[in-house]
Amino acid sequence: MRGSHQRGTKRATHHRPTRDLVASAVLAAAAILTVACENRDAQAPSTHVDSKDPADGDAQVAFAREPFDDAARAIETYIAANRTREAELVARKLVEQAGSDAMLGARAQEYAARAYFARAELADDLTPLQRESLVREAAQAAQRAVATGSNTTPPTRIVNAYSPSLEARRFAAMLADRVGDHAIAQTLYDAALAAAPDDLATLLPAALSALSHDARDPRIDEFAARHERLAPDAPWSAALRAEIALARGDASIALTAAETALARDREMLEMRLVLAKALRANNRARDAARLLSALSEIERSKPAIAQQFALALTESGESTRAAAAWDLAIRATPNDPYLRAEAALAFLRDGDEARAASELAALKALFGGAAQRARIEPAIRSLRARDGSPAETPAETPAETPAKTSAETAADRAKPDTPSSSHPSE
Repeated sequence: MRGSHQRGTKRATHHRPTRDLVASAVLAAAAILTVACENRDAQAPSTHVDSKDPADGDAQVAFAREPFDDAARAIETYIAANRTREAELVARKLVEQAGSDAMLGARAQEYAARAYFARAELADDLTPLQRESLVREAAQAAQRAVATGSNTTPPTRIVNAYSPSLEARRFAAMLADRVGDHAIAQTLYDAALAAAPDDLATLLPAALSALSHDARDPRIDEFAARHERLAPDAPWSAALRAEIALARGDASIALTAAETALARDREMLEMRLVLAKALRANNRARDAARLLSALSEIERSKPAIAQQFALALTESGESTRAAAAWDLAIRATPNDPYLRAEAALAFLRDGDEARAASELAALKALFGGAAQRARIEPAIRSLRARDGSPAETPAETPAETPAKTSAETAADRAKPDTPSSSHPSE
């Protein structure tokens, strides 16, 4: 969580507007929001702070000892120390203490959103369902923070004492997108852009959010044109044109724009990933694989890169290298059901039935796994029929597929097209 995603993290991991790019942008937005709140709170009156570091004590004790402002700072300290459980506990107490006070309530919800999201992203002791629940709580808290700061009466008190920052609105919009609340996300983006129409850090995720849900949304072209007017030589201005062209099936236009984006910044991995997608859309999967194979092993181990590399190798017919790349992808992101499903297919293509069965069994335990298993089932049957294998093995025979939850349905819509589907552009 370093810096603005608009500037682009060198050797970063964005590659898809409907999935990894917007999700990664949430992390950047959380970091920016942290700095904004710290700057704001540093100007507020503060009571005495005990010299003991809050991170050294129990979370609930820290809250009991410190007033509101110091408890808020304790949340930041816990997050920075990767003690996300303590941050979550203090945040819940902070919300409870704020009660009906509108100004404190809005601030408490901001801190709670960051604490819940940090725990969901950083903790390694959560199940996929718990992680999903925390992200949804974070989204709800972020929305409450913006609504409380804007709409509570008396309005004069709120305007004078607290007003939602642009960063808070953007963070709320990105989280709403993350949990599949697209209509809410668009409303929040619109509010943020109404307050700051030329803010590049909001224009980009707003455009990508709209693009991921309706490639013909006229606002996309408006956002892209504004972005290019404000930053005509920025790599993201060209990359955004490439993403739009890919979503609309204009492969040759996408390739030209992606090559321009990479020429503007050859160190930004986002640009390499956009170009890799454009190459694949132009039936140049081998070139895409070569482009990404030039990266270091550490860079290729990043989830988004590992996934694109695996897709390029799969489309190139290099089944053994593709299986190894998918293995790297799931080791980087073990709780992603989409990656597990694609890895299982890759192992089947490479003739490793035992490993494929293992991945399919693991898929059943993941939140969203049932939907992904149903998605790849036709490809599984086709591959096993080709090899003369049974359609299912005892080790991974699936239980009855449950009905999808709303979160799973939203997640399905956000998954990229793959070699197991018919669309070549992802």
